Amino acid sequence: MNIIIALGCLLACQKEPSSTKDAMKPIQLLVGEWRVQVTCDDGKDEAWEETQAWEYKIEKEEYALQFEIKGGKRFKSGVLSYDLKKKLYRLEAVRSTDKKAVFEGKLSGKELALDEIAEGAVDRIVFNLLRDNRILVGVEHKDAGKNNWVPSISLAATKNGVPFTRGDAPKCVVTGGTPSTTVEFKGVTYSVCCNSCKKEFLAHPEDTIARAKKEGFIK
Repeated sequence: MNIIIALGCLLACQKEPSSTKDAMKPIQLLVGEWRVQVTCDDGKDEAWEETQAWEYKIEKEEYALQFEIKGGKRFKSGVLSYDLKKKLYRLEAVRSTDKKAVFEGKLSGKELALDEIAEGAVDRIVFNLLRDNRILVGVEHKDAGKNNWVPSISLAATKNGVPFTRGDAPKCVVTGGTPSTTVEFKGVTYSVCCNSCKKEFLAHPEDTIARAKKEGFIK
């Protein structure tokens, strides 16, 4: 009983993100270029390999993640954001047919489950964020009028340029994520995780450095 009470208190004490930047922190490991092996569970396609490139999308104080897929057969691109009012993650995706789809859901530990917001047949996307160089994604489908979800495709992704075993690494000066490149300011080199963060840094270098020191991204 004490364990149940303790778990209840822990869940109650967990804070919802106070900003979209905070909401991106637990999922920012998605930033980078991924080599993805896709298995077709519904038998509609043969297995294939695709490349996914994720980066930050920063507009003033609004933070989100955007991605593009090369060689994909189900999706082409999308934007993953956070709705502070609904307290939900929101994925606006473009399918390979150019049809748009919207998904919403919550993050539980390392699992982000997103259900399609539509009438009739819908999909569900579940991200398992194992670590910053390895993720698994499952897509399930539910026909109209049905209650059961049926596996559609399974994705196993490995991030390019990030070894499985490594020591302490620098952090992105803008978001604290895993860096992929650098930028210089007044003779000092800073790490950034994507081109969007590089642009954000160059637009406000001194403010960004001050925030990074406050948040512990740099010393």
